[in-house]
Amino acid sequence: MTALLRRAVPDDAPRLALLARWVWLDSYADGGVQMAYVNHFDDALTADAFRASLLAPQQALWVMEAGAALQGFAQLRRQVPSPAADGGEPGTELERLYVSPRCTGRGLGKQLLAASRQTWPGDGLWLSVWAGNEGARRFYRREGGQVVGETEFLLDGQAHRNLVFAWGAL
Repeated sequence: MTALLRRAVPDDAPRLALLARWVWLDSYADGGVQMAYVNHFDDALTADAFRASLLAPQQALWVMEAGAALQGFAQLRRQVPSPAADGGEPGTELERLYVSPRCTGRGLGKQLLAASRQTWPGDGLWLSVWAGNEGARRFYRREGGQVVGETEFLLDGQAHRNLVFAWGAL
């Protein structure tokens, strides 16, 4: 079955939260599940958090689904200065681009990234990715992203090195 790209709606929120947790654990929990992950999930990866994002101005969310199965999503926030932009120029942050671990290699991430870049084409697009996520780093480089800086993701008071990738306005 072919995946369909569309804008997310509030009814998608429970599936978005569940897919986000699955992808997050698959990407980061190589040593097992820690309490810090539970706290992060309860704060940031809930259906209510996704529903709020969908209703917020200057935010957008794209989904890829095949039939009733959510396979991936891209979550965007507009007018967030890039950590690497000179003078704090506004742009669009790609907060999350998550594809089900069982659906990678099918071009879904490429389609979600293209939709993300087209959402506000006059803006540059940027994202941060964990330095240890080699697959994501390869993907973003292959799709034309340039490493323009570094930042940190704080989880339970612990800093994790992230690389900032960016694309210019279309």
